[in-house]
Amino acid sequence: MFLLEGRDILYFLSNEVGGATHMEKEGFIRSVNFLETQQGLDIDVIITDRHVQLRKWIRENLPDVQHLLDVWHVAKGFRKKLVALSKEKDCTDLKQWIDSIINHLYWSVMSTDSAEPNLVEAKWTSVLNHIVNIHTHNNELFPKCEHKRLRGRAARKKWLKPCSTMMVKLEKLATTTYLIRDLKQLSNREQTSSLEAFHSLLNHYAPKMYAFSYEGQLCRGLLAVMHFNENSGRTQQSTRSGELQYAVSLPKWKKGGHTVRKVLEEPTFDYVNEIIKDVLDRLTYPREDVDVRDVPPPLSSEYQRPTKETAVSQFKSRYKST
Repeated sequence: MFLLEGRDILYFLSNEVGGATHMEKEGFIRSVNFLETQQGLDIDVIITDRHVQLRKWIRENLPDVQHLLDVWHVAKGFRKKLVALSKEKDCTDLKQWIDSIINHLYWSVMSTDSAEPNLVEAKWTSVLNHIVNIHTHNNELFPKCEHKRLRGRAARKKWLKPCSTMMVKLEKLATTTYLIRDLKQLSNREQTSSLEAFHSLLNHYAPKMYAFSYEGQLCRGLLAVMHFNENSGRTQQSTRSGELQYAVSLPKWKKGGHTVRKVLEEPTFDYVNEIIKDVLDRLTYPREDVDVRDVPPPLSSEYQRPTKETAVSQFKSRYKST
């Protein structure tokens, strides 16, 4: 787990917190303590994913802090449920509406102030009427759809049948207590996408498929932080005529669908020159007050290592009957 502390990184092992499943919570707690105690910041809003342990900790320890959830994580989870439902018998017509329903979820949140959670719910549940070609709703907060009169292809779209088996299942899925509670807590401003981007970059510098030493993992984490800080504010490229550039890709997980992303400026690596300069300075002007880290023992050190003879004997006899 990494936490940027000025020019340093807080790095701890899973056995310090009772296992890998507790790493995210512990990293979050240490981050909050760092911001409040060492930086003297007053935290007003925290935005996370749907992590159950974090929600409980924030509720109990930060009662005056507004806790909001990232929209993408909720939309991703609900999309999976819609896809699963569309594969059931008599529910195949739902497939053509999945993207529209997810877009409506985003719109319900982004078009509403976070201080009006009941309006978010009213907008969201209106989709159950819209997809059966009903555009007025029995809700004072959101009495009718905001789109103009449908014409052309939009008006000829295949509407779903009200009161059908599929609609009954969809309504049950879209109005669960758990989902409605999360919808009312979604953030209509900042999201966790920047943190997800850093995690992706960290996987590039320290792939999970390889095991690194403590020093190796720490140094790779430092490189990821420096690269991210230098390049996180890249602007979007434009053509000679001034038009912003976009790229379209067809990822396998989209199963025929496409994604659109902004084409950003090429990343820079000025931090590498700073590292080289610092190394040369330290070689030229040695320092006595070098901060040497205490390297903890590897995780495997807490287990008893068998002798080679015992391990080979067990390996040879594992297929023999006892």
